[in-house]
Amino acid sequence: MAFDAFVLSAVLSEIRENLTGARIEKIHQPGRDTVLLHLKSQTTRQKLLFGMNPTAPRLHVTASTPENPAEPPMFCMLLRKHLMGARLTEVTQPPMERCATFTFDCIDEMGDAVQKKLVAELMGRTCNLYLLGPDDRIINCLRRIGLDETAKRPALPGMYYQIPDPIGKKNPGDFTDFASVLSGEGADILAERLMDTFGGLSPLVCREAALFAAGDVDARVTDLDIPAVSEKLQLFFNEHLNHPAPYLYSAPDGTPKQFAFCPIRQYGGCVRVDTFAELLDGFYIVRDRKDAMRQKSQSVRKNVQNLCQRLTKKIAVQEKERQ
Repeated sequence: MAFDAFVLSAVLSEIRENLTGARIEKIHQPGRDTVLLHLKSQTTRQKLLFGMNPTAPRLHVTASTPENPAEPPMFCMLLRKHLMGARLTEVTQPPMERCATFTFDCIDEMGDAVQKKLVAELMGRTCNLYLLGPDDRIINCLRRIGLDETAKRPALPGMYYQIPDPIGKKNPGDFTDFASVLSGEGADILAERLMDTFGGLSPLVCREAALFAAGDVDARVTDLDIPAVSEKLQLFFNEHLNHPAPYLYSAPDGTPKQFAFCPIRQYGGCVRVDTFAELLDGFYIVRDRKDAMRQKSQSVRKNVQNLCQRLTKKIAVQEKERQ
C-alpha cells in the first residue's frame, strides 16, 4: 500500500470539500490507536477516522461503525471535553509530509470563543495524535513521549507542539529539471534515484514513474535516453500530482493489495474507485477482516496442535504399558 503524502493530500482535499464548517456530534475511541469523529454538516453526516497504528497509519472518512468499549478511554473523554460541538474551520498539511492539522472553533470553560487543533502525524513509528490549545501547547496526545535523550520531539501535556523537521528533498509537484537528476550522481536504479531525490513519494509510486518513463520498474539510469525519459517523468508527475485519482490493485482472489493516487500498472492492472474515502475504507475493512480471521485461525490451529501433541504422548505411554 502507498499511504504517502500525496494520497493524504487528496484525502484532505475531499475532507475540505465535504466537511469544512461541519460540527462534531460524537467522539469515540473504539481501539487503542483509533479515534472516530462524527461530524454533521448542512447536507450530510460523516465519520472521520484517525488510525494511529504505527504499522498502518491512516486518515479518511469511513462508513464503518466499529464497536466501542463499555468505558471510553481517558484520551477520548478529554477530546469530548474540548471538542464536542466544535466547528471544523481549516485543514492544512505541511509540504510532502504525512501530517494533517484540523483547526476547530470551540467554546472554552469561560464561554469565550477559542481555536483548538487536532494534529495527526501518520509517520510510521512516530505516528501520534495531538490536541493543541489556542497557544499551540499540547493539551494531551495519544502517545506521550518523555524527556529522555533519545526523544527528538518530546510530547507531554503543557509543552509547546514541535512541528516535524522539514524534508530535505525536492518537491516533485513543482520540479521541472529532471534531466539534472538523471545526469547527476545517485543510485543507478531509476526508481531508487527518484525515491532519494523527491519527498512525499512511496516506493510504489516511484516504480510506477520508472515504468511509465523507461518501460521497466528496474530501469537503470546509465541505460536511459535522458532527454526523452526526463520529458516523460515531468508528464507523469504533472498529470498525477495535479489530478490525483484513487486506484486499487487486488490479487486474483479479490484481496486488496495496493492503492495509490496514480494507475498501478506494474502488477498487470488496477481499477479506479470513485473517491479516496471509498478506496481507503474498502481497503482497510477487507484487510482488517482478513487479519482478524487469520488471528482466529492461528489460535484454533495452535489449540489443535497442542491437543494432538498431548494425545500423541498419551498413546506412546499406553503403548509402553501394553508392551
